[in-house]
Amino acid sequence: MTFYARLSGYWTYRTHDHLDAAIQRLTRGGWLDDDEQWLLNGHPRQVRASSTIDHERNLLAIPPGIYQNLARITTEFFAGATDGLVVISSSDNCFDAWVETPLPDAADVPAGEGGDVSSIRCIDLERVALSNGLGITRPSDPDHEQWQRDVLDAFHDRYDPDVHGILDSPHVPPTESRGSRGRKSRYGR
Repeated sequence: MTFYARLSGYWTYRTHDHLDAAIQRLTRGGWLDDDEQWLLNGHPRQVRASSTIDHERNLLAIPPGIYQNLARITTEFFAGATDGLVVISSSDNCFDAWVETPLPDAADVPAGEGGDVSSIRCIDLERVALSNGLGITRPSDPDHEQWQRDVLDAFHDRYDPDVHGILDSPHVPPTESRGSRGRKSRYGR
């Protein structure tokens, strides 16, 4: 079954091998092409974004967007991570949001292997709705789907890292570039 989720994030890896393992997994899964361009729904001729990989810094960033099935495997990409943040939400037969970060020992996990590598913090979307003045709607309300989109927009505005700022600022460690409060972001399929 296909699962669509909104994602944004980045990982900084301890070694080139860890970065290469992540790139290979993303390529096999149809999210990246051989030129390291992000693909739209795995379609080889529909590029979502140019490469967001900095090989010199072992940095891989996920440009903001809706991705098919990527949210199911983000934990795999924390093996070897010395820093990172992935922000995920979905209203695809659910209404959930979470933030994933590397555990301190994640950097020691060999490239391509699993283990205890990340911490996932679930976010209460009703709390996000209330704190942003959006109130609460019921699934039977006619504007419920729009309300969900508005709540997810507020969640991502609050938690998404500034991916492009991280990529454009080689002298600023990614942890200092986290957060995009107040920045409006829209995600398209």
